Parts: sequence; C-alpha cells; structure tokens
Amino acid sequence: MEEKHDIVTPVFKTKEAPANKSAFIPRPAVTMKLENIQLTIFKGANPSLAAEIAKVVVRYAH
Repeated sequence: MEEKHDIVTPVFKTKEAPANKSAFIPRPAVTMKLENIQLTIFKGANPSLAAEIAKVVVRYAH
C-alpha cells in the first residue's frame, strides 16, 4: 500500500490597516542635556526604567 501525503501550501494575506486608527507619533516628554550627552524620554515610557537610565546618565556624565 502506498501512503499519500497532501502538501498544503500556506496562503498569507496582509491585513488592511484600519481607516480610523492614527499612526503612532512619538512625543518627547523630557529632554535632558549633560555635557555631550542628550537623553530624551518619550511619553508612554516605563517611568521607573526612565528614572534609572537618567540616574546612570547623571552619574557617569561627569
């Protein structure tokens, strides 16, 4: 007896973007400049992570 195997090829279709959804526009919340370093934190960023990064930048910028 022979075994038969069907090969199924996947069909990928791109989804259409919703008409009412606006494009993501990053908005800076804070810009900090120390010596030659500029740090920009955007709205929606994790506040505790942003605070830790700012502490490191301030500490090692000198």
